[in-house]
Amino acid sequence: MRKTRLKIKGFLAVCAAVCLLGGCGKDTPTDYELGNESLEKGDYTEAIGYFQAAVEAEDHALEAWRGIGISWTEQNSFEKAQEAFEAASRLAEESGKAMQRDIALYLANAQYQQGDYAGCIETCTELLKKQRVKDAYFLRGSAYLYQDEYKKAAENFAKVISGSKDYEDYLDIYRVYLACDMNADGEEYLERALEISAKEPEDHYNKGRIYYYLDEYQEASGELEQALEGEYVQAAVYLGKVSMASGDTENARRMFERCLEEKELKAEGYNGLAYCAAETQDYDSALDYIEKGLEENDDRTRQALLFNEIVFYEKKADFASAKQKMSEYLELYPADENAVRENYFLQTR
Repeated sequence: MRKTRLKIKGFLAVCAAVCLLGGCGKDTPTDYELGNESLEKGDYTEAIGYFQAAVEAEDHALEAWRGIGISWTEQNSFEKAQEAFEAASRLAEESGKAMQRDIALYLANAQYQQGDYAGCIETCTELLKKQRVKDAYFLRGSAYLYQDEYKKAAENFAKVISGSKDYEDYLDIYRVYLACDMNADGEEYLERALEISAKEPEDHYNKGRIYYYLDEYQEASGELEQALEGEYVQAAVYLGKVSMASGDTENARRMFERCLEEKELKAEGYNGLAYCAAETQDYDSALDYIEKGLEENDDRTRQALLFNEIVFYEKKADFASAKQKMSEYLELYPADENAVRENYFLQTR
């Protein structure tokens, strides 16, 4: 199951527009405004409380239900998210196209994440009757793929990448095929992405990532080094990964240590250093790096860090700790099929 493509910043942009129209900025903020602030801070439990109070007060009820849905989505509670988006959808019939589109996409994503592929397809189809939306084609194509309707999936993915110069469109499709154990089919999209002309350091970074996924490490290294020379610092993460895959642990460690110099890359740097330590069977150091990475509170890397923590406890044969961490992990990420399978193994230890 894939992580949603939908971005919280889109929600906050709508919130800003509502504030401008509704007169936000009074001395005493409303529950709706406080909910927006909590959501932006990442305090989703607090945000839900404020948004629920706003719904009861009939203050921006549509937007508040939407905020509740996004808050549950960010906590991977997709059943509750769906309930909130369905409530928002019922109120959105007279709203603008942008609001209707966003609610429909979030609803379709909640359905998809729960494995309700038929529901996801229906929601996307209804939206696409009104608007041509790339994310709707992507979600519908992904749902078709999980239903083994390969031709329909490919037709929807073709809509996503038609004329697209966005590497993420191709990478997202590749990841869905990868999750369905259809690597070769996914790699066709990576090959198409390589046809995009690289003009900026970020383009070289993206091409480097693609070569990495294709196991073409020499080409990946060349592209990523160009990106890093152009001061696109995120390339250091993948240069570390390429070095690890090539068996050069020392260079990998240097790259991951370089990541620690950048605040936004520190969590990924610690995760990489944990891999380096594990490569030499130094699992205690690996777990120390995991702990440091988690202290960075990086939402993008938290799930990987928590899963790797379980793996490293297993490697050092501390199965009691691994089971405890797995239980906590599955509370946060119940839809992670790899973790569910790993949990079956742990229960036999």
